[in-house]
Amino acid sequence: SSGINAEWPLRPGNFPAHNSLGRLNTFDTSVDVDKLYTHTHIIAEGIARYISDLSDKSVTILDDYLVPNRALLSRTVEFLSSTQRAATLLQRDSPVILHLEQTLSKYASEVMVSELKASKRDPEFQFYDQSETKLFAYNVKPAVFDLFLAIAVIAYLGTVYLCVKSIPHAMTYLYQMKKLKSS
Repeated sequence: SSGINAEWPLRPGNFPAHNSLGRLNTFDTSVDVDKLYTHTHIIAEGIARYISDLSDKSVTILDDYLVPNRALLSRTVEFLSSTQRAATLLQRDSPVILHLEQTLSKYASEVMVSELKASKRDPEFQFYDQSETKLFAYNVKPAVFDLFLAIAVIAYLGTVYLCVKSIPHAMTYLYQMKKLKSS
């Protein structure tokens, strides 16, 4: 093995170095189809239970023939790992879109593909292409700093206030001292 954890190959911490070749691929080509089948079955069963509002776990809603089989999952993983899926490259006639539409048409009715375009004024989502990407970073002070700063300002202003407030008393005291020395 090349030092990559076989259980979770996509975690960045599982690669031996920052420039490992495995980090260049965002989709793992060695997916365990049995695990994928099990997880697909669990998710489909959960969605079916939620839709039918069934909480009795002893009843199985989906049989094996209602969940995509292992061969279909294997072909889909192989297809997706060999096809570009970047959002900027996906158009209506893209092989990925056509494959997903064809696959969904087998298992669902009234499948339709619709294109979404972000509003120019207030976009809810934004796609970044690889040629231009902007990064916005803000340096934010922690709230504890603001608290200590506020306490320091209040202490300073309180000291100035007390000094200004005590000037008449200090003047009276100095005047009396001067009067005592001169008499």
